[in-house]
Amino acid sequence: MYLVLFLLGEIMNIKGTMKKLQTAILQTGLPITISNNQFYSPEQNRFIPIIVLSTKIYSLSRSGEWIDKNYEILRTSSQIDALMCLVEIYKVVSEKE
Repeated sequence: MYLVLFLLGEIMNIKGTMKKLQTAILQTGLPITISNNQFYSPEQNRFIPIIVLSTKIYSLSRSGEWIDKNYEILRTSSQIDALMCLVEIYKVVSEKE
């Protein structure tokens, strides 16, 4: 039981750290959205969580007008990969200041 509570605490820490990085990156002017969804895998007989990091970009449409698009930076089932991606983004945007 203690191990389960410990693991749940670690997951909460990863999510909290991701939120803090998201806020820090936003302060540099780059809004990054963190989305969570899941799908069922019959082979593994379980639900697989998916984390998507994205940001809004402006793109020139075929008609010649600028439109908002959602640019997907990363799609993964690993919280660690998403966290490390946010760390790398933070390193890059904080160097420019």
